[in-house]
Amino acid sequence: MRTHSDVVIIGGGAIGSSIAYRLASEGSSVTIVERDSIAGHASGFSGGLLNPTSETGKLVPLHHQSFRMHREMLDRVQQESGVDAQVLMMPHIELALTEADIPIQKAELERISKFSDFKSEWLEPGDIRKLEPRITEDLYGGVLVEDVIILDSYNFTLATARAAEAHGAEIVLREATRIIYEKDRAVGVMLGQDRISCGAVVLALGPWSGAATLWVDIDVPVAPQKGELVRLEGLDPRLGFHLRAFHSDNTCAVYQKADGLIWLGATRKDGSGFDTTPSADALDSISLTAMRMMPELESQKLVLQTACLRPVTPDGDPILGQVPGKEGMFIATGTAGQGILLAPVIGRAIADLVSTGETDIDIAPFGFDRFG
Repeated sequence: MRTHSDVVIIGGGAIGSSIAYRLASEGSSVTIVERDSIAGHASGFSGGLLNPTSETGKLVPLHHQSFRMHREMLDRVQQESGVDAQVLMMPHIELALTEADIPIQKAELERISKFSDFKSEWLEPGDIRKLEPRITEDLYGGVLVEDVIILDSYNFTLATARAAEAHGAEIVLREATRIIYEKDRAVGVMLGQDRISCGAVVLALGPWSGAATLWVDIDVPVAPQKGELVRLEGLDPRLGFHLRAFHSDNTCAVYQKADGLIWLGATRKDGSGFDTTPSADALDSISLTAMRMMPELESQKLVLQTACLRPVTPDGDPILGQVPGKEGMFIATGTAGQGILLAPVIGRAIADLVSTGETDIDIAPFGFDRFG
């Protein structure tokens, strides 16, 4: 283990790995400190959908910029790391399962049609079933968006971390226990009795970011949100679309990934603490909506149900940038269910700040100051 790095990044998920990759590829010496394993939590269990058209808030520009960065960097990161991220591109269809969904979906179409990077159109029920006859007959149309990306989030995060290693980054699988300051400037990280001296520290702790409050002398308002996914045995012929619909108070997606399995989900449950036990309620909720969309799924065997924890803030937006009052201390957290999509753009923005003190990526709306 190095005793000195230009930058120490605490957290080995998609965000931390992307920051490390950007910094290392630009020549900085970087150490990733990860308590468990690379992509061992939410980054390794995400559904892996990259669809920037689903965002309607302040993050819209970052979503689209990050999507373009994914398209530019995915081949390079896989080549540099030797890890296959199992990348697929496929159309997305937002299904209208009730008559009341029609005006909602058509309003969505009007919004999405303004994004020049994506072709979109309204499909009547017959048009949808011509594309995929296994979709329910009981539907009222839908919005087609071409093309979204689906990848393996574990492999993507691992590829990014290993590509960072290829550029000289070091990964240390130990727990960071303390930040060392000199006159309110971060100068080191303690790992038990061992110290890594550094010029900057980046906190990318995901749902555990709240614990960093003790390190930075400012409240880090991040809580865990439980999310569950279900995997079923695959369909033959393969499902060639990413489908999503709202039904019975639940939004659910159905899609077949490169691993051959059908992925369903995901749930969002606040207030469960750090519980990652898959629940029967989530399985029932996901299955109900998925089978409403594709009745044939009822005969598919359950392969796996997973639960993970997403980092969420009170307003649903991430916290990005320098920690107030602490020189050389940066944070990137609170990405909720969008960490995989946002990883490249956050990686570049934080790397810019660490290296030069500024970035041309507009992360001003996502600082600590909005919490008062």
